[in-house]
Amino acid sequence: MEFPGMPPTFPRPDGIQGEIIPPPPMNPNMMGGEGYQDNMEHMYPHPGGERSEYTHHHSVFMDGGSPYGVSCMTFDTQELLWAGTQSGHVTSYYGSDMQKYTSFHVHASNDIRQILTMENGILSLTKNSMRLSVRRGFSIMNYIGDGNLQDMQCMMATGPHSVLMGGHQTKVIEVDLNKGIEVNQFEVKEPGCAIFRHSSKYICAGDTSGRVTLYDPQSMKAEHVLEAHSGTLSDFDLHDHLLVTCGFSNRMGNLQADRFLKVYDMRVMRAVAPIQVSFDPTFLRFVPNYSNKLAVVSQVGHFQLVDPNNTMSNSSMFYQVNTGGAVLTSFDISSSCNALSFGDSSGYIHLYTNRDHPTFNAYSQPTEFPDPVEPVQSIHINDELAPVSMVPMVYPPSGQLLSDWQTNLSARKYRKPKPIDPEILRTMKVYHNVGYAPNSGKERRNQIPYKLPKEVHMQTTGGTTHTRKSSVPESPLGRGEDPFVTVPKKYRRVEMKYSKLGLEDFDFRHYNKTHFAGLETHIPNAYCNAMLQVLYFLEPLRCHLLSHLCHREFCLSCELGFLYHMLDTQKGQTCQASNFLRAFRTIPEASALGLCLSEAEEAAGKVNLPRLIQSWQRFVLQQVHSETAVKLESDTKSGAAAPAETSTEAAATEKKEQTPSKSKKKKKKGKKKEESKDEAEAGDSNGEDKKEEVSKVTELFGIKTNLSLKCRCAQETSRDNDLTLINLSYPDCNIPGQGPRKYKFSEVIQHSLMGEGTMQAWCNECGRYQQHTQRRALKNLPDVLALNCQLENEKDLNFWRLQHEIVRAEDEENQVHPATSSRRMAKSCRYGSACKRKDCKFKHDPEHDSILDELLEQVEDEETSPKWLPLGLRMGLNDDGTVRITEVSDEEPLPKIEDEKVKHYELYATVTHVHDKTGGNLVSHILVGEEFHQRKEKVTCTQWYLFNDFSITPIEKYEAIHFNLDWKVPCAIYFVKRNLTRYHDLTVTNQVGSDCIFNDLSLMNPKRRKMTFTPLQPEDLPKAKEIVGLDAEFVSLKEEESELRSDGTRSTIKPSHMAVARITCIRGQGPQFGEPFIDDYIANPEQVVDYLTQYSGIKPGDLDAAVSTKHLTTLKSTYQKLRYLIDAGVVFVGHGLKKDFRVINILVRKDQVTDTVELFHLPRQRMISLKFLAWYFLKINIQSFTHDSVEDAITALKLQQKYKELQDEGEDKVQGTIKEMYEFGRKCQWKIPDVDENYDEQVAFL
Repeated sequence: MEFPGMPPTFPRPDGIQGEIIPPPPMNPNMMGGEGYQDNMEHMYPHPGGERSEYTHHHSVFMDGGSPYGVSCMTFDTQELLWAGTQSGHVTSYYGSDMQKYTSFHVHASNDIRQILTMENGILSLTKNSMRLSVRRGFSIMNYIGDGNLQDMQCMMATGPHSVLMGGHQTKVIEVDLNKGIEVNQFEVKEPGCAIFRHSSKYICAGDTSGRVTLYDPQSMKAEHVLEAHSGTLSDFDLHDHLLVTCGFSNRMGNLQADRFLKVYDMRVMRAVAPIQVSFDPTFLRFVPNYSNKLAVVSQVGHFQLVDPNNTMSNSSMFYQVNTGGAVLTSFDISSSCNALSFGDSSGYIHLYTNRDHPTFNAYSQPTEFPDPVEPVQSIHINDELAPVSMVPMVYPPSGQLLSDWQTNLSARKYRKPKPIDPEILRTMKVYHNVGYAPNSGKERRNQIPYKLPKEVHMQTTGGTTHTRKSSVPESPLGRGEDPFVTVPKKYRRVEMKYSKLGLEDFDFRHYNKTHFAGLETHIPNAYCNAMLQVLYFLEPLRCHLLSHLCHREFCLSCELGFLYHMLDTQKGQTCQASNFLRAFRTIPEASALGLCLSEAEEAAGKVNLPRLIQSWQRFVLQQVHSETAVKLESDTKSGAAAPAETSTEAAATEKKEQTPSKSKKKKKKGKKKEESKDEAEAGDSNGEDKKEEVSKVTELFGIKTNLSLKCRCAQETSRDNDLTLINLSYPDCNIPGQGPRKYKFSEVIQHSLMGEGTMQAWCNECGRYQQHTQRRALKNLPDVLALNCQLENEKDLNFWRLQHEIVRAEDEENQVHPATSSRRMAKSCRYGSACKRKDCKFKHDPEHDSILDELLEQVEDEETSPKWLPLGLRMGLNDDGTVRITEVSDEEPLPKIEDEKVKHYELYATVTHVHDKTGGNLVSHILVGEEFHQRKEKVTCTQWYLFNDFSITPIEKYEAIHFNLDWKVPCAIYFVKRNLTRYHDLTVTNQVGSDCIFNDLSLMNPKRRKMTFTPLQPEDLPKAKEIVGLDAEFVSLKEEESELRSDGTRSTIKPSHMAVARITCIRGQGPQFGEPFIDDYIANPEQVVDYLTQYSGIKPGDLDAAVSTKHLTTLKSTYQKLRYLIDAGVVFVGHGLKKDFRVINILVRKDQVTDTVELFHLPRQRMISLKFLAWYFLKINIQSFTHDSVEDAITALKLQQKYKELQDEGEDKVQGTIKEMYEFGRKCQWKIPDVDENYDEQVAFL
């Protein structure tokens, strides 16, 4: 579930402790400056400056925040926000941009329990000390008392130089800050004071027994006691005459959060009507400047603004702070009420504001900054107008300068430009004596470099003259790229070139010589093509999805089944995942997780593709599980059911986005649930109906685990949890004093599965959130081991690089490959015959190119060199839940007697991110099994393939495990159980039957619907080879993007995004010839840019279920009807059906399509419109004002009959008639006589 104000992912910390960092160069307190403007906006708010709601403004990871978290926060009278951690660290941030101001340590181990701002400094309170520091971080005073500071919790300023301290003790102490001594000591009742608040008459103190005591400010005698909560007090605040509390009640021996805020009238000291909230409140503050409201916050991140004076009008809408699974530990509101700050247990500070340029105070005190260092004015190296006197220079004491060179000793010489590339001259087109040619990619645009003579490359060092290599690489990469990082062509992003015919003349077979089908890239969110292919070649999952069909309109499992059916049917050509991605975009959770990209984000090339594809597979597996899961009784026999509750979180610490689940909405009464940062529940926890959900996802990917949490107080709790993906976490391989350490890949998996971690969770014994130690025990081993590589920072990338270097170094030392070593000894010398070294050990063969030999040897070395990623694994499950993992060969013989607790895996697929200057692309290496080769290639074998969208290339298996981390970074790795297909049912059942024809439900009111077709009866169902007329109409979701070339021609960058709006099927034989039996209008959830009414006949109201009078239905419903007709073997007759089927995203065999645009067509001639064909052959005028799919389909049927009549007279008659039609069309310029020219423009739109 998504809430307003949820921020994106958070930046990592990069500040330096103890350093005062200046803000941008401006004085925030100067009249007319930005600070003055913000103050004036607070006094006289601009209508557009302030928003009606709080939204996320900034998040920052504070110093010392990990792994203990933020313990307290407070806003300063200056534009500063102060925060303390549980490790004793204090950090301040300047302004709403959260620029770090100061950072220093107060105590080595104790947590900071409260921060109080004073005029002369900052007070930091720990459990047994209080420190006064200036805002720059220097300590003024450190008060520890005479042993009377035992467990301090709170403090409050009683004057400009005095402070009152209280805690879980019976003494309240007043300290003079100027002298640093105790001046007063007051006795209070047990259990002491936990929270201080002050009013005009009283000092209010809350304690852990749930009471609020009102003390006299002078004598500290208790005047009134308010019994607020029966358990304990969480927080309270007061404003004017109202005092509001939140806390816990003692129910059945357990503490339960009260969802009623207790409200007291301070004038009469009585309780008034409580305020009900929809979550467990933990913090609250009054927001007097915001309509006199109250901010209520829960530890899980919810917060809501309520009106204490009008409880009936409180809105049910609330906000969500995205804490990444952590709990909120502190909260504060600025004095201007423009900013809310939240601190969580993972060390993040989240700032929410109600305006674009918020200020923390109405009139902020000036903030002291270090004097800025004036930068030295820079001079561009090519700036000829810059005065030389600006360059600081020390003149030599003796001798002359180079500028004093005599004129008679120098001469002018002009540099000749480099000759023009012959390829440019060959492809150049001359237009008005100006030549145009495409850039070959070797040089920059509109720049011709000079050709330097050979003597320029000569330099003398120590009396020896030698050749200096040019620093400018002569390569197709150009100067802007790294010349030593070259991405192979088959890995580069493939682009689809559009012509005036669209993609009809684009040769996809150039990129794919196999019979497997690729996926096109022009669709939004097509970044997932690589992962779609990985899931497709998992044979048990593919068979299960092909057999799935449900009644949900947007079901990813159904759409995957339809897509995989097309991939099965297509041979060598491409398919589109447009319908799947259409359904994917409509799922709210996908958009909430940031998985649906806008076209601007994709075009910018700044998307984090590795993180995106890992989140995508986590979400899709969870979604497929929830859509296909079947509930089983709890007494199911062992082995008959897969894991019950599937979680898509990884085994390692998952601190990023998490999949929303229904169980988060349902909380068990009477207990507080532990909330994990790296585990997400995926099933409903209903105590009465104990059923487990089983799906093909849990059967293949499910890992049943037992998660145990142990508190510091030794209390241990456990629960069952299931995984489908494992996020790899990498140990530290750089141990100080020991050098780099080698880790096997199997050890990394074991560390990710069984590694211990710490997390913040609720402890019933301690009665608060405490640090827990987390351990995991496995109950089973999965059939498919899916791994997320999590290489999102430089540290993890360096881990992979270091392991590759260690493996390579060990191989060179041990000479594991003697063939490679002998070949290295026979390498050619790079200097060839020009080598003059007498002790050179390389061969000098002038007949061979040494550079070519070196490249070939490099390729051979990549094949034979050892790889860190293994091709096989053996995993064993121990009785205590631990696993033992061993790296083995993928060809190791399997044992004759199979052990249930031991599984042998082979590498199945790797998904990698290929870097380039445009943002890169995702490719997948997949081991295609025998079943697919038998269906596609008619052979029995296994082979590795590289899937790069619609480019498919056979590769060797070493390529799948070879990672050049400079341009090829792994994202996901899949290991599958060997002989996987033997353990799963591979039966495919076609669920698309004739029921979809008869049980068609419209989306609109039947009373308003006008039937424009006659439904089929069971006896009228079309049979194989029967004729069916078909036509479809479309609407535009995005207009075409094109550019004007320098030669005046127009080039299509991206075609218009079309969506089907109407599909009509006509009876092609029998007594009801020409009668439609399907005439469906398709509802579209996406925004329509252009209804194309002139060409489609679709009007805006036709696709709106509220006002439409048409037979409005879903695309999935109509898609099933067409699938049934295709499976039945009917022959479709229409005009331009290739485009219709492409937009509908359905595959029809060529022998089932009769296209009139192809029947009446001559090779290398233009395509003829349906309007002209109907007028010429049938003597009828169609499409006079608009298009009608019924009319167009009937016309196509009549043209097909006309073609048969001509065919009966002989093939010569057919060709002669078509030639006559072309000659007549040229004479009349393809315009129908006696028809207005405005309507003839429709001829071009087929």
